[in-house]
Amino acid sequence: MPKVSETVEIAAPQEKVFEFITDPRRAPTFVPGLNRISNVSSPEPKVGRTWEFEFNWHGLILAGKTECKQYRSPSFYQFQTLTGAQSIWTYRCEPRDGRTQLTLEAEFELPQGLLSRFATRSVLEKMNQNRAHETLMNVKALLEP
Repeated sequence: MPKVSETVEIAAPQEKVFEFITDPRRAPTFVPGLNRISNVSSPEPKVGRTWEFEFNWHGLILAGKTECKQYRSPSFYQFQTLTGAQSIWTYRCEPRDGRTQLTLEAEFELPQGLLSRFATRSVLEKMNQNRAHETLMNVKALLEP
């Protein structure tokens, strides 16, 4: 699966950043194209927690189920889409003198419908890199004073 990676420094404590990104109900506020989150299985973040999503991936509407695969507060969070387009999202939070270095790595399958629309894999991968960057910049804007 192709992978994108982005890192940003946020002027907020590690615990605040981690708590924010691990609530899937908040994700539509910072993940571009994420239209809806529903049926969150547990109010508390933990391995095995599931939720359903609807995502507009460059014009292709995808819906499916997601599961938290790893959760180590306040530094490591990973979830995987189980249905819809296959993807693995990994967030890392590292403290930096009262600030937080937030890294997002996303691995994803490229749906064939999008490949034919954009004609090249590299164009689609660049678009996903831009979306990962925008995701982290949105978190930064929402959490910084």
